[in-house]
Amino acid sequence: MHSGVRGVLFVFAFVYVSAFVKAQQSSISSPPKRDQQAISILSQCLQAAGGTQVISNIQDFTGSGTITYGDQTQGSVTIKGRGLTQFRVDANLPDGVHSWIVSKGLAFQRIPDGSTSPLPSQNAVKSAIATFPLPYLFSVLQDTSISISYGGLVTHDGAQVYDILVQKTLTPSTDPLNTVGDATKAHFFIDPKALVIVSVQDSAFRKDGGPGASAHEMQFSNYQNVSGLSVPFSISEFIAGQKTSTIQLTQLTFNSDLTDADFD
Repeated sequence: MHSGVRGVLFVFAFVYVSAFVKAQQSSISSPPKRDQQAISILSQCLQAAGGTQVISNIQDFTGSGTITYGDQTQGSVTIKGRGLTQFRVDANLPDGVHSWIVSKGLAFQRIPDGSTSPLPSQNAVKSAIATFPLPYLFSVLQDTSISISYGGLVTHDGAQVYDILVQKTLTPSTDPLNTVGDATKAHFFIDPKALVIVSVQDSAFRKDGGPGASAHEMQFSNYQNVSGLSVPFSISEFIAGQKTSTIQLTQLTFNSDLTDADFD
């Protein structure tokens, strides 16, 4: 398997399983921190992107374009997302189609010969921020069990950005090793002028499910208007500081009536 293909396994299955989260909300012992300045910045970001009403009406999305891996392997790509619990990437590479799928708590990959293998369990509780993070940020503002912290105006990749940290809060009895909390922790870096998400930093977990994690980042650029929403058409992934893949979208559509069958 191409080295770049291995890298993409860490990110393209990151989906936030809202059903699991809702089941745990009653177990939170004390209200999480919800910084008002951070909430204000996220609200402004969503408004600049097109507004919460437009974002809340998004039921699914389908995008297509090209993907380039760190070893310069190239191919066409299709991405699909439905709600906050289903996500799929199909990369058509020289050796065939590689797929990464998350659906209702299960995360797995499929290689060209049709065989499948599971992805790390942490991927099944990760936020849906791989290519289209706006619906997740909308849910963050609605879900009071998620902490939101303001890290100030910081320098990231040579530019001044707002640093907003979000993380799921659970009690020690429901998350004794803080596994879920660590898996949902993410820094959102937002351009203070354009109010667009330029980067999300979190952790990439080992494919074999073993201990330890690497620094992980998604960078977003080339924002374009689609059905009243400003969305990134260029998405790059970095693991441990190394670029593993870049998606260049050429088309993105919303509300195409995707079903569970699209995520089999």
